[in-house]
Amino acid sequence: MLEYATTHDDPTGVFSHWLVDGADRDNTDHGRLYVRIDDALEVSLYADAARTDLVAMVEDNQVIEQNDSGLSGRVRVTNATPLLASVDLFYADDADLAALQGGVAGFLTEGVFNNRPGFAEPLARAKRVVDALLNARLPRGWRADDLQPLAHTTACYALLFIYDHLSTHVDDAAAERARHWRHEARRALPSLQLLINGASCAPFQPRVLRA
Repeated sequence: MLEYATTHDDPTGVFSHWLVDGADRDNTDHGRLYVRIDDALEVSLYADAARTDLVAMVEDNQVIEQNDSGLSGRVRVTNATPLLASVDLFYADDADLAALQGGVAGFLTEGVFNNRPGFAEPLARAKRVVDALLNARLPRGWRADDLQPLAHTTACYALLFIYDHLSTHVDDAAAERARHWRHEARRALPSLQLLINGASCAPFQPRVLRA
């Protein structure tokens, strides 16, 4: 299984194989959750860096919602030890897609697209693409101070994947929309700006090299 989540501050690899459904901006910090393993080895997930807004617990590798957060899923926990970590689950959510492409929810079948609730599957694929592009340009282990700036570009890639999935031949309407969102995603990259440790970074802006 390909990882779509990014775990920070987990040097021994306690967490792997995150698969969380129901995550959105109401129950995360723009896609990020904050993890605590306490001395009793209980695993808690919070929506805020202060770790006061409890949204889930992890029991027997299952993500169990707390406080009606709507989160569910699973994560592999290996050799748990007390620690504080964070995990970036997504950069864009269903609401970001709807803001860019009206009526996109009509492609859901009983709330599911490609075997996962909502558009979790194409959004996860889009995060992997954005991560791969950023990993090629930023130092190893980079962490954005805020994930919100990544939403637009990631949503464009997710819409590309949605329409590509719906297309049946190269000349149909879905294929045309896929080409449109591929163009929009590439066009959005140069304007992407992140804060990393308080420093502004524009990883895709063209650089002019002079001899």
